Amino acid sequence: MTTHSALLVTPLPFMPTKSTLTTGSTSLDLPRSEQHGWITQQVGGLADAATYHLQAVIHVHGNGVALGLQPNPVLWTLASAWRDRMLPYTLHGPAVITGPEDGNGRYAPLAPQMAAQTRQALQTATDWWLEHDVDIALWPVNPSSRLFSEAVTRTRAVL
Repeated sequence: MTTHSALLVTPLPFMPTKSTLTTGSTSLDLPRSEQHGWITQQVGGLADAATYHLQAVIHVHGNGVALGLQPNPVLWTLASAWRDRMLPYTLHGPAVITGPEDGNGRYAPLAPQMAAQTRQALQTATDWWLEHDVDIALWPVNPSSRLFSEAVTRTRAVL
């Protein structure tokens, strides 16, 4: 079976440090068939697909907030950078990033350049959140606070 590129973005662990977390994403092989089931498995439940970039789709648990899944500030930072504005809502739980849908219900792989750029942006966002770990607890309360604009600006700069 041929496989394709996708990225998994998990929430930062509680009390993260540089020594416990070194990457902002994990590369995965996106299967050609049974993608919806595979994505559901990766995010831990029925996934919503959101397009924040024309060349990528973020798949995140559709009921993550209500289920109390851990906030994902790194994913929020990437989505905000792609939209070029801070999102006024939070994203929770793990997420899978794929290429766009092909019109037949299947998702394309991330193009190599898009995957590399996204990994770099996720790493930049992860580094910012690790540097500002005391702010992680404040983020879910008010994600549109100016306090977090630096994370988005820094991440946007690598895009």
